[in-house]
Amino acid sequence: MLTLAKLISLPVWLSTLLITHALAAPAQSTGFIDEDKKTQNLNFAAMLTGGESCSDKQLKAIKSGFADMNLLFASAQNPDFENGAVEVEFFGRPTRIANYTELITANLQRAMQYGVLKDEVIGNGTKMPDIHVRCDDPNDMCDGGRNGKHKVYNIANAPHVNFCRRYFELDGLEEKVDDRADDDAPKRLNLWKYYNRGAAWARMIMHISEVGQAVVATTTQNRVENATTEWITNYSLGPMNTSVLAGVHDAKLDTNGPNNIRLLKYAYGVTRSKLLASLSTQDPYDAVNNADNYALYALARYVMQQKGFFPNMPIMDFGNDMAVLTNEMIQDGDKKKQDCFEMPDVVPLMVGVNRTGGALPSSAPARVRTWSGPSIAMVCVVASILSMSTLV
Repeated sequence: MLTLAKLISLPVWLSTLLITHALAAPAQSTGFIDEDKKTQNLNFAAMLTGGESCSDKQLKAIKSGFADMNLLFASAQNPDFENGAVEVEFFGRPTRIANYTELITANLQRAMQYGVLKDEVIGNGTKMPDIHVRCDDPNDMCDGGRNGKHKVYNIANAPHVNFCRRYFELDGLEEKVDDRADDDAPKRLNLWKYYNRGAAWARMIMHISEVGQAVVATTTQNRVENATTEWITNYSLGPMNTSVLAGVHDAKLDTNGPNNIRLLKYAYGVTRSKLLASLSTQDPYDAVNNADNYALYALARYVMQQKGFFPNMPIMDFGNDMAVLTNEMIQDGDKKKQDCFEMPDVVPLMVGVNRTGGALPSSAPARVRTWSGPSIAMVCVVASILSMSTLV
C-alpha cells in the first residue's frame, strides 16, 4: 500500500508526478457520461438501456435530448382548448375537437410522467417503462427516403428507439431556443427554426403505447336487416402512429418501369401537422392521432413560456382548402427535407433484434467506471519501485 511515509520517501520527481496526477484527475461522475452540469443531478425514474453501437458522445446527446423532452412536456400541461391559439393551430377549433380534448390532455399528462425523478416514485409518482435506445439502425431505415431522411424511429410502438446520424446534428433545446429567439422577424416566429433534440425525442415518446393513445376507426358491414346504412364505424383506442394528409394527390415511387405504388403523405413537420388540424378533408381526430402535433405543440408552449411570444409561422390561412390540396409546395412546407415524408417512423421489431436492452455503461456506479486516483500504469510504476526498494 502506498502510504504517506512511503510517498515522502520516494524521489522528488516521482512523488510530485503522482500528486499532480491525482489532483488533476476528474471528479467522480453522478451517472451520466460527459453530462452537462445542468442535468447531472437529474436521476429520472425511467432508465435508458441498450445503447447498441452508440458512442459515449452519442449517448450524451441522447440523454440530454431526453432531459430536454421532459422540459417540453412539463411546459405543455393544462391546454386551453377554448381560448388558446396554439391549441387551435395544432389540434383544431374547439367545436372540431370537442370529443377529444380529454384524450389530448391525458396523452400530454402521460408524456410528462417521463420527467418523474426516482425519488418521487416513492411517493405518488408514476414510473414509466425504461426505454431501449440504440444507434445500430436494425431496420435499415436511417438512409431511406427520396429526399428527407429519418432522424429517429420507434420500433413496434414499444419503449424502443433508434437514433440516426441526423439526430446528432440537432442542437440542444436551450441553445436552439436562445439562438432563434434573438433572430429578426419572421425568422424568430417560424416554429421549425426551434426544432431540436428534445422535440425529436418528444415525437418518439408519443409513439410508445403506454403514452400516446389514438382513435382507431374500424368499419364493418352492417348486417342488420333493412338498415339505413350499409357500413358501421366503431371507434376504439390504440397506439399512436403518424397521420397522413387526406384528399391530396399521393406521390408515386420512382422506378425504372411503370408502377401503381402509392406513397402516402405522412404528417411530419410544422406545415403538415397544422394542415391536419385545419383541412376539412381530415377527420377531426387526425391531428389528435399524430405524434408530431404533440411534440411541436409542446415546443411552441415552451418557447411561449421562456420567451413570451408564440412562434406561429407558418400560418395556415389559405381561404379555401383547394388551394392546399392541389399545391404540393404548400403541403411540403419550406423544409421539404426536414423529415422522411413518404415513410412511417414506427417500424416492426425485426427477427433477431433484442426487444429490451441491458444497462448502459453509464448506468453503473461511478466508482466502477471512474478511477479518480493515479492511472493504472502509474500504480504499476510505483509498485515496481517500492518492491525494488524493499529488496534493497
